[in-house]
Amino acid sequence: MCGRYELKAKARALNRHFPQLHLSQGEMPQTGEIHPTDTVLMITTGNSTGTGTGYLAAKARWGLVGSFLDHAPRSPLITLPSEGLASKPFYSKILKRSRCLIPATAFYEWQSLAGGKHKMRISQPTGEALMFAGIFDQHPLAGTTCAILTTAADATVSRIHDRMPVILDHDEGSFWLSEHEEFPETEFTTMLQTPSRHTLTIEAVIEEAPSPQLSLVFA
Repeated sequence: MCGRYELKAKARALNRHFPQLHLSQGEMPQTGEIHPTDTVLMITTGNSTGTGTGYLAAKARWGLVGSFLDHAPRSPLITLPSEGLASKPFYSKILKRSRCLIPATAFYEWQSLAGGKHKMRISQPTGEALMFAGIFDQHPLAGTTCAILTTAADATVSRIHDRMPVILDHDEGSFWLSEHEEFPETEFTTMLQTPSRHTLTIEAVIEEAPSPQLSLVFA
């Protein structure tokens, strides 16, 4: 699920959400529709990067490459099921030290309807940014990479898919990024089981047909 998402938020909107972020528009990575292996924006804290202060904006490649791997896999993991992740040795270490939020204004799923699969855009009706729970790691060759955590779909999204990103509100996001001596698995499980406070809407994406002039084949 969530093989693509969208980020069209302005830097000033993210700065309002995260005090002390001080993100400039020039520091924003690619905006618009985000694909796997694209460079994406993630929000961390100084605790996860060693500076110890405030919220920080960082860039990462979407598709997690574990630091223990000799080389990057052909298809790195762009999403990970959040359930039971803390019990897996490698991911339990990442959950303790390398958590992030990945801002998005929408995410996409494909629904099978009459005539084939249709691209569906899922967002908040207000247009406000969503904050996905994510994890990241540093690989000597691949650099900084990240993945989005997923959970069971809510009543809205379950009409087209059984999974969706873990979307955190302001307080949950602050807790997710806070430093903990041990990963708070019980509290995290409770967050996953709590009904989402976000109202989501689904709309079909109408893909524009290519211009006839661009479709000409020249001999």
